[in-house]
Amino acid sequence: MLPRTVGKWTMLIGLSLMILTFLGAVNYLFPFYPHTYFFAWYGLILFLEGLLWWRWNDGLIFQRPAQFVTLLFWSAVFWFFFELWNLRLQNWYYVGVPPKGPWSHVEAYLDFATVLPGMFLVYRLLHRLRIPRRMNTRFGLPAGWRRYWTALGLAMIVLPLFYPDLFFPCVWAAFIFLLEPVCATLKGPSLLRDAQNGEWTTLVRLLCAGILCGGYWEFCNYWSLEKWIYTVPFFSQGKLFEMPYLGFLGFPPFCVQCFVMTNAVFLVRGGRHWHPDVLEAATPSRIRRISYAAMIAIGLLLSEYSFSQMQRHTIDSRAEPLEQILVDISPDDAHRLGEQDWHYPKQILNNWDKAGRLIAAPFRERIRQRLELAGHLHMGSANARLLESVGIFSPDALSRQDPDRLFDKLVAADRTMELRDGPLVKRRVIAWIEGARRSSALY
Repeated sequence: MLPRTVGKWTMLIGLSLMILTFLGAVNYLFPFYPHTYFFAWYGLILFLEGLLWWRWNDGLIFQRPAQFVTLLFWSAVFWFFFELWNLRLQNWYYVGVPPKGPWSHVEAYLDFATVLPGMFLVYRLLHRLRIPRRMNTRFGLPAGWRRYWTALGLAMIVLPLFYPDLFFPCVWAAFIFLLEPVCATLKGPSLLRDAQNGEWTTLVRLLCAGILCGGYWEFCNYWSLEKWIYTVPFFSQGKLFEMPYLGFLGFPPFCVQCFVMTNAVFLVRGGRHWHPDVLEAATPSRIRRISYAAMIAIGLLLSEYSFSQMQRHTIDSRAEPLEQILVDISPDDAHRLGEQDWHYPKQILNNWDKAGRLIAAPFRERIRQRLELAGHLHMGSANARLLESVGIFSPDALSRQDPDRLFDKLVAADRTMELRDGPLVKRRVIAWIEGARRSSALY
């Protein structure tokens, strides 16, 4: 067994990486600004792993490395599945992602792989801190309710596909109802069985872990070049960071859902569970081993298909060099700005007094306008040029637009100019307008 001092050093490395990431992000430093999520979440995982090992000989990486790798894999698969769902829901989209190529492909898997380990390590920390303390009630969930859970879970999966604007919240809890009866019946870890016995501690800790992780997700997201923007129906106004206020209510059930989905996977996988309080399952039968291998293959195929669809339908802009942003205005001025180690629109605008003196006078105002638009919600140069083509040259002008009329104009303009790789989505135009009206991370 590794000495506890290893945990202390791991914790310090993780904490240092988190601090360095946020300092780098707010100061536009590579690689932290364009890849904030990657460094912030692996830093948090190392910090939590080190703390748990140092204080309690607990954790995942040091105590259960095979299970940790399993969580990494299924974390990516689970989130790619939610990305497929989002093709119908259109509740979020990505901006500032790396250019197309092998690294963009790999980073998507690495980023999505942090979801399960991050949430479950937070859950383990709450468990060790006894937050909350044991929660029992004399009454439990009536056993007869179990027969309705599967039907409710199926309804929660189907309804968002037919009525996405009304039932989109269902996606964050559907598999709780669909899979919990299976876990309970097969004697696996089961929140449903706990609830029938009046035991609520694990459920409440998962809910707490979900909201804590959600806050950290959104905090990381706000400062990064590579980020997601929400386009949730009815909640476009009023956000903390990029998340609508009520949207934070989705993180607690999402954590519970991931816990249930993971338990179902481990039921098929057999062997040692990631949760140290769960007894090791018997050696899986040949049928289960074949089933688990098939699940892995299907998961990989689903993930690859999801990734391919995201390229056209969910990714709206990519990180691009200044020369590309200003290619139709003045590439020479873009080169001069780059020589000052200024590579991002917001970075240049924050240093405009000095940057403006480096730009040739005829192009100064046009470059400032382009940088303001391209940097707005990190929409990129293609969308900025599209807005310019209909007479919008600043976020202030954008904030005064009517979404319906502007959308129609932009669609017509894009048919002629063909600047975008994918179709224009009206909700994203609404997000641009609402974003132009906000003045801080909280509004």
